[in-house]
Amino acid sequence: MFGKEKVFTTTDIEQKNKIEDILSEHHIEYRIRMKDVNQLHPFHTALMGSMLAGDHKPRYAWDFYVDAKELEYAAKLLREQ
Repeated sequence: MFGKEKVFTTTDIEQKNKIEDILSEHHIEYRIRMKDVNQLHPFHTALMGSMLAGDHKPRYAWDFYVDAKELEYAAKLLREQ
């Protein structure tokens, strides 16, 4: 993302929502990139076992990006959470 810096990554949906609230409350513009962290090698043995057992649940990670000029301020706010 042009002019944006990654400030935080989480796999917890509740934490994702909290981060969105904090950044919005402080009028910090942000973008989120979501990725599927289950995209392992298709023959990964732990993944295969969980898929066969029916335990395969989607798991996502959310990367938060802010303007480079607001990176330090945003990081400070999120550390204080």
